[in-house]
Amino acid sequence: MRTQGRGDVILVTGASGLIGGALAQKLRSKGAVVWAPPRLGNDALDLAKISSTKLPARITTAFLCAWHGSVAEAAQDPRGTHQVNVEGTRQLIDELRQTGAKIVFLSTSLVFSCADTSAYAPLSPCCLYGKQKASAESFCDVREDVIIRITKVGETLLPRLKHWSNSLRAGGQVAAAGHLRVAPVMLGEVVAGLAGLAYEFTPGIYQMSARRDYSYLELANFLALRVGGLVTDDPGAGTSFFQTFPKVGCLKVTAPERCEVWPSGDDHVQSLVQTAIS
Repeated sequence: MRTQGRGDVILVTGASGLIGGALAQKLRSKGAVVWAPPRLGNDALDLAKISSTKLPARITTAFLCAWHGSVAEAAQDPRGTHQVNVEGTRQLIDELRQTGAKIVFLSTSLVFSCADTSAYAPLSPCCLYGKQKASAESFCDVREDVIIRITKVGETLLPRLKHWSNSLRAGGQVAAAGHLRVAPVMLGEVVAGLAGLAYEFTPGIYQMSARRDYSYLELANFLALRVGGLVTDDPGAGTSFFQTFPKVGCLKVTAPERCEVWPSGDDHVQSLVQTAIS
């Protein structure tokens, strides 16, 4: 594993978020010098105000984890989120190229709506959020940069699963979408794979995903089998956010050749269900 040189800095944007924060912590635990600027304050890096940000001189690798808004927020404010996420990311990449930094951009499975989700398949974004990620991907040169597409992080499902579990236990009814699918990967796997790229950087497009997916309706039924209660389909879920519903929720797992640790595609759904009911 290559070590950092003296004065080298690894940039992690979006460190106030789940992946960015865990990645910054992981890299520091390995002895890296990490610049994880906040979004607000004197030392901020705000995608809406890139021109006011002064970058350190020796950024070796930049992990672009920052993103403004969810699938719903992108649909509700397409112009505002585009200005921050697409234009801001483009400006930041331009600035980073001038420093010679290696770029790692975090994307999403929502750049696909078709069944072919292999790394170099044509993009077919299913919602405005996915379109913005696809636009930002186009600013990367896969001969020099890294694009990493990630499915749903398993830990982010837990609040929904726990809410459903509590409702079912209380004798309530849960409505869940049979047409929306997820293939969760766990945060620890994601961060370990990303951290490896800081030291064994290999340009290209890579994908983190479980190897099979489940509908939200299936997840709710798994809970009902454990705690009882009634589950029904919710055919209207997501209709105001998704322009096309993705045919699958998983990606074809693709790892860098020299990366020692990468999500294997193992199925974590039952362990998530168990955590939600415990």
